[in-house]
Amino acid sequence: MRLYRWNARSSTGKAYNGEFYAESEKQVIDFIHENYGYVTNIEKSKDLSFFHRWFQPQLNVSNKERANFFKQLSTLLEAGIPIANAMKMLAAGLSEKYKPVCHRLDLSLQSGKTLSQAMSLQSEVFSVMNISVIEAGEASGQTVLVLRSLSEFYKQQDKLINLIRHICIYPVFLLLLAFLAFIFFSVKLIPSFADLYQSLGVKKTPLLQMLLSFSSLLQNHAVALSCMCVVGSKLLLLQRKKIFCLVMSLPGIKSRRHSFLEIRFVRMMALLLRSGSTFPDAIQRSSVTLTDSTMKSNAKSFSENVLRGVGIAEAAIQSGDLFSKTGIEFLRIGESSGNLPDMLEEFAEIQEQELFARLRDLKVILEPVLIIIVSGMIFAVMAVMLSPLFTLMIQMPEMN
Repeated sequence: MRLYRWNARSSTGKAYNGEFYAESEKQVIDFIHENYGYVTNIEKSKDLSFFHRWFQPQLNVSNKERANFFKQLSTLLEAGIPIANAMKMLAAGLSEKYKPVCHRLDLSLQSGKTLSQAMSLQSEVFSVMNISVIEAGEASGQTVLVLRSLSEFYKQQDKLINLIRHICIYPVFLLLLAFLAFIFFSVKLIPSFADLYQSLGVKKTPLLQMLLSFSSLLQNHAVALSCMCVVGSKLLLLQRKKIFCLVMSLPGIKSRRHSFLEIRFVRMMALLLRSGSTFPDAIQRSSVTLTDSTMKSNAKSFSENVLRGVGIAEAAIQSGDLFSKTGIEFLRIGESSGNLPDMLEEFAEIQEQELFARLRDLKVILEPVLIIIVSGMIFAVMAVMLSPLFTLMIQMPEMN
């Protein structure tokens, strides 16, 4: 699928232009003949250069913006407004970031594509989970319900991520302050102490020699090191998903991540079951929310067990550690009562409250630990700088 830019002219001489997603130029020509008139020009949009793609700013859409988009779209569709007109109204009412997104969706919808197909052409904005869920809603005729549920889903995600961000602000600030203090010591204080020791004829310790070498490197190659930091930061940004997965596998954090993914998975299953999806289909579609390969494999095993006729709670037990013990109990209750979507939603609410409490407890523990670590680092640097002076003072003869 490519983006084509076109120009056309009607039989009355009025000029038109626009963009259109299509497999070939013939589809663009057919679209123009049907809606505008005669084709005057068609050209493919050019791919950006590698350098431009690498350094261009990425479109970053927050969970709050996603929630607002899905809520407004569901409201317009519920009011009986055709989806193409709804998309134009959204383009006029949403932020500048979403205007080109809505415009491209409108172009795809005009070409005869469904909403899920139109969203699949903008993978940088709409995730596989969004597309899969909306596709299920279209198949069951519950598109409005699904859009409203997606809005609630992203509201909850935004609430959780804001809490995590709030917890991380203080540690990040503290580590950044420690880093800047270390750079200041290396550039300003260490060379001054080195000159003092040289004038006194004091022998430098091996650790002080290492700090002096680092200080000299910073002073003599500041520009090169700055460029390396910029490139390194960009590389880390490109690999942020792998780094995030690595950090999430650390002891103590792994269990929190499991709870977070379980909540997302359960909420999505509840959403899909309410939209009319079968339970095995809801499991498969919900598995796209799982970024952990082991949990994704367990979800596949869970779906296969259910398809073989195993009871839902028993299938969950056989699928590994996909669900916590509390989750399995709620599955058993929902299975026996026939009210599985509500039970899953209630379980997600309980787990979310527990996760919030655990994260707050983690913040209480993390802050003093980081203060001790940073203080220890600063003390170690100061000790290395002053150690030759202490040696000199010890070796001086006592004054009677």
